[in-house]
Amino acid sequence: MSSPSPCSSSWSSQRYRIGYALSPKKVESFIQNSLINKAKQRGVDLIKIDPTKPLTQQGPFDCVIHKLYGSDWNNQLRQLALHHPNVVVIDSPESIKRLHNRISMLDVVTSLKIPPGDQTFGVPNQRVLDESEWIRLKK
Repeated sequence: MSSPSPCSSSWSSQRYRIGYALSPKKVESFIQNSLINKAKQRGVDLIKIDPTKPLTQQGPFDCVIHKLYGSDWNNQLRQLALHHPNVVVIDSPESIKRLHNRISMLDVVTSLKIPPGDQTFGVPNQRVLDESEWIRLKK
């Protein structure tokens, strides 16, 4: 016997709790009442996470969506994963670490094998400046 599909009525009593931790600007643009209400109708509770409180004391969550960064926040996400391994975290600190480093991110792009065609594709030259170079260039 197969499992019921997520759209079947036997799953209608199942509720999912999705915690979100976003900057105030992103909350203002994305988390509208219409989204919260539509999610509720579909069995999803969107719960605002307070990043100033321990994440492990909030919830429970089935999933955490975030766009916050920093060592304190990353430690909270690691603690959550340690105490609640079944909670899906989008995106884990390990997943986004590479994207925060522009040089390593662009290394991936330059390694792509794109067949020649009418379009061109390239990555601009990049240079990392240390603080003394930056100060000198600002003058």
